[in-house]
Amino acid sequence: MAPLDCSPQANMAIRHKQISYRFFTGAAKPLGVDLFFDPKTFRLDIPAEAVKPDWTRLEHKRCPNCTLSDDCAYCPAALAIAQFLPVFKDCVSHDKAVVEVETGNRTIVSKTTLQAGLGSLIGLVCATSGCPLTRFLRPMARFHLPFADEQETLFRSFSSWLLSAIVAQRLSGSDAPVTLDGLKQHYSDLSVMNSQLALRMRDSVNRDAMLNAVIILDMFAMIAPENIDGGFEDILDAFTVEED
Repeated sequence: MAPLDCSPQANMAIRHKQISYRFFTGAAKPLGVDLFFDPKTFRLDIPAEAVKPDWTRLEHKRCPNCTLSDDCAYCPAALAIAQFLPVFKDCVSHDKAVVEVETGNRTIVSKTTLQAGLGSLIGLVCATSGCPLTRFLRPMARFHLPFADEQETLFRSFSSWLLSAIVAQRLSGSDAPVTLDGLKQHYSDLSVMNSQLALRMRDSVNRDAMLNAVIILDMFAMIAPENIDGGFEDILDAFTVEED
């Protein structure tokens, strides 16, 4: 009989939802990140004893649109990233990697680049960190889809927003029209946050993989408002089917 695992990590896994990333780069062992989430809110669990480097303090290059109280000592998104940033601080963006993502429902494996894999990881972490500017992404994070391209991201984002608005309308009894206007503003705020996050991280990495991963995320943040204003040109063909 195998010995019972009573480690803190094992106990946390029992109480929480878990998503694990493994980066196979040709090194002696894979680079791994295990994330644990509250099963009800799907907020990322960051232990009280977690590392808290100075660059994660809220006042350090704080986002100009940050809505957190000054009583909050640390930036939630920065603090979440700090838990695994040292593992990847020497990684180069375009180095090839096999990235394995294990969730409760499935395991997804992709042959990709480090920056693409890290972009997926950072996007998940930021959305679940507790940052108020990323909270609108939490429902999508609950059904995490790593390595999504632009069209998949737009489709899921617009669908998630509209469904959440319909549910809220139904629960409140409101008859207000359901639109994407609020989502457009959220993505505009998110783009500001991404820029500041990259500035925060710049002095803590030696190579560019982590920084370029944030830049990739910011590209997604910018195309959403463009599509809302421009007639959804990047997802129109997803609705093309054969005629009867």
